[in-house]
Amino acid sequence: MHRDEKQALRDALIAARKAHHGAHGGDAALALPAHMAALHLPAKSIIGAYLPIGSELDTVLLMAALAAAGHDLCLPVCLEKDAAVIFRRYQIGDALAADSMGIEAPLADAESVRPTLVLLPLLGFDCAGMRLGRGGGYYDRTLAGLRADGPVIACGMAYAMQMVDKCPSAPHDQALDMVMTEQGVTRFERDR
Repeated sequence: MHRDEKQALRDALIAARKAHHGAHGGDAALALPAHMAALHLPAKSIIGAYLPIGSELDTVLLMAALAAAGHDLCLPVCLEKDAAVIFRRYQIGDALAADSMGIEAPLADAESVRPTLVLLPLLGFDCAGMRLGRGGGYYDRTLAGLRADGPVIACGMAYAMQMVDKCPSAPHDQALDMVMTEQGVTRFERDR
């Protein structure tokens, strides 16, 4: 797929997600905590989450349920452009400040941690567990670095309607282990 075709797909998915979010975002966010058990998390896992931007699937209620179940939360922090993100410990209600990409993130004095599971937003995903993101490569670089250092589970967070026939992918793209939608959790079988 050429760069223009990939961008056209991104644009179409952004528009579709925005329309769906406006009509169904609240109900989808309410449905997520009911699917938490399907993640099969070990006790006291460290969960890399995200605070939603725009029409991204809202994970705030899921994060609260994960914290209430005894898991630790962390959020991504972008320290420099074109680098992997780091994760800093986060408790709901902690003070946040804009990182180098202008995204609200934990303050510099928050402890840096390594998540065992990363919840990540996306524009589209396919039945092979490939995802299409915004195109910056931040999560691909981050997951590659985490996976080089040991096991980590990548869980895409999406509306069910974001599934596509096939996501364009390149050798550096990091596949998802699972995806959580308002309808439940789907695991992907792939070579490790």
